[in-house]
Amino acid sequence: MITWTALAAGGAEAARTGAWETGATAAGAVVVALMVAASVSLLRTPDQDPVLRLFWLLVILAFPVAGAGLWFVLGRRTPRPRDAHPA
Repeated sequence: MITWTALAAGGAEAARTGAWETGATAAGAVVVALMVAASVSLLRTPDQDPVLRLFWLLVILAFPVAGAGLWFVLGRRTPRPRDAHPA
């Protein structure tokens, strides 16, 4: 939506630039929120090997979207304790 203020300030080009900046800011905020959510989830996972936890943290920080997605899909799985007496 182009407002009269944007048209007066620099025309339609200024309005388009503002829209791109707003979209980029929103996308960046989503990426940061995803990284924070994955990091908090990682740190709150009980009985996680410290070396594996550090590995996952580095993956999440190095590849924010893919790393966080991989953590939520693959990393949150905890090994189930084996039953000594199967039914």
